[in-house]
Amino acid sequence: MRSHCRHLWLRVSCVALAAAFVPSLVLAGGLVGLANPAAGSPESYWTPERLRDARPAPAAELDFDAVAPEPRETLAPAGPTVSGEGRAPVAGPRPAAKRLFDPADPLGVELDGDLVGGPAGKANGSTGAYFTSARLVPLTADRSYPYTTVGKLFFTIPGRGDFFCSAAAIKARLVLTAAQCIHSGVSSPGFFTNFQFVPAYRDGVAPFGTWNWAYVAVPANWTSSGGKLPNATDYGLIEVQDQPVNGVTRRLGDVVGYLGFATQKLRPNHAHLLGYASNFDGSEKMHQVTGQAFRAAANNNAEYGSDLRGGSAGAPLIQDFGDNAALVKIIGVASYYTTSAPVKTEGASIPDSRFTSVLNTACAHRSGNCT
Repeated sequence: MRSHCRHLWLRVSCVALAAAFVPSLVLAGGLVGLANPAAGSPESYWTPERLRDARPAPAAELDFDAVAPEPRETLAPAGPTVSGEGRAPVAGPRPAAKRLFDPADPLGVELDGDLVGGPAGKANGSTGAYFTSARLVPLTADRSYPYTTVGKLFFTIPGRGDFFCSAAAIKARLVLTAAQCIHSGVSSPGFFTNFQFVPAYRDGVAPFGTWNWAYVAVPANWTSSGGKLPNATDYGLIEVQDQPVNGVTRRLGDVVGYLGFATQKLRPNHAHLLGYASNFDGSEKMHQVTGQAFRAAANNNAEYGSDLRGGSAGAPLIQDFGDNAALVKIIGVASYYTTSAPVKTEGASIPDSRFTSVLNTACAHRSGNCT
């Protein structure tokens, strides 16, 4: 067990994690955190069969008409912007690519009611939210920054099975995703477990290795929300363990780089979404959507045109997308998509001071998490 349990401000039980969870603790900054009591345990848990059979996270689907729109003028930012720069990968050894499992041919297969595979359809929904949707061209672009920062997050919901979301590296050891991919929003089961991040995942291959969790954190607001969406703070952070590569200890951000961030920039704006969705290639390949803020939604959310569906929760919405690490910034993570496929919109909580508070606390959890 690492030194997490020695912090006076983070008292959690350091016992083996079977079906039960370690008690979580509300920390300064309105954050609820949980340390991994069994470092390395996800590595042995994720067999090829479990990885192959993981399903999209179950909670991200909403009826478009049930989401209360806000007045158009509320598309203006609601407060000051706080931002941080990203960083491209640094020189050094890389984990060897490894085959995780052999995926089945997804074309023509239905998953959760969505047709898997096939090209993107008409680039606007029935509401008139315009966007562009496409596979990466070339497919090998996912081996280059900033695509390398985005990946699949695998996890287990006790009593329900294995699932996946989309996620992205935001600091040297921190991965940003939706809170719904980390915690149920209620006391039981509370935190999920077996978190494993696979950056630039494609077709059952982990080109930059697999990264196991050391610590997870979500806003306290989320844990008492019942997991209801739209939610003001549907985002959370996962600290991942370092890896020895050819005798050199490497952090995630050293290997794949990480994205910058900016608060209060989700509206108005134009963003690039990157994620893994069950309706495109069976979620076996990264998919990209570009679009503009379409409407402000209730409870501190903004919606964009998008045809990404199951599995896209946690996908980063990125401003100034490109390979300039000083410019490219996450401005939100996908939270929910619309039940009716023709509508084609996706909503996200607007990062604000609650986001920076959680980020700062997670950065302070361990030296070197964010520098």
